[in-house]
Amino acid sequence: MKLRTFSWLALVALLWSAGCRALPPAPPPVAVVSQEELLARLQARQERVQSFQAKGRITFLSPQQNYSGTAWLTGQLPASLKVDVLDFLGRTILSFATDGAEVKVLSPGENKLFQGPATPRNLAAFIPPTVSLPQALRLLVGALPLSQGPPQNFEYEAAAGRYRLEWRQGGALTERLWVAAQGLYPLQEEWFGGAPEPQFTAELANFGALAPDLPEKITLKTSTPKMEMRLVYRDLKLNPPLTPVELTLTPPPGVVQVPMGR
Repeated sequence: MKLRTFSWLALVALLWSAGCRALPPAPPPVAVVSQEELLARLQARQERVQSFQAKGRITFLSPQQNYSGTAWLTGQLPASLKVDVLDFLGRTILSFATDGAEVKVLSPGENKLFQGPATPRNLAAFIPPTVSLPQALRLLVGALPLSQGPPQNFEYEAAAGRYRLEWRQGGALTERLWVAAQGLYPLQEEWFGGAPEPQFTAELANFGALAPDLPEKITLKTSTPKMEMRLVYRDLKLNPPLTPVELTLTPPPGVVQVPMGR
């Protein structure tokens, strides 16, 4: 009996050790040669993005309103965006469109079309007021950083396998960006714009899952006002040929038009 027990334990140990030897070590993060090379890679991705079309799940959370549904997004950089949000029955909850000069918001539940200039207040129907329209379009496709020129601080965080870049203007922090060493994709963004606290933060994940160099998941948060927008794409196309109609919100007949202030 003891011999059988010993043989069984020896067999288990042998299989365990063989299994352990069969597992290769995790590859180390790929380090870039220099700050200049990393910036060149990020900027090359930005330059490729001219327009996009996407479909996915959107969740919007705020003290004033919450909604969730299927989102259809069509964007053309730097400042044209159209969004349709549908509920689980395929009914439109919200339609939003802007060309950077004007905003249109359709609320089918109220049978109203709100229309006015593209001010932060009016854009806040979809874009948090601390995020500019050009910034929002770039965040939706992971085209970061948002700052121009080289960062004032560049560090490699070996334990996390990522780079931290910081831009400053007049001594005040403007932007902080983390980039994965493996793949050199933006992971996390903090935009200060010279304020003592971030005006907004963004997290991006699963680059390349749906389209090369584009994120599958985006979470955008602001603290003042308190808002959170989560996007999980199911389909994402880069640089599709867009017509003006695809970026325009055409209201149904009989809708009540309501002017928006500034």
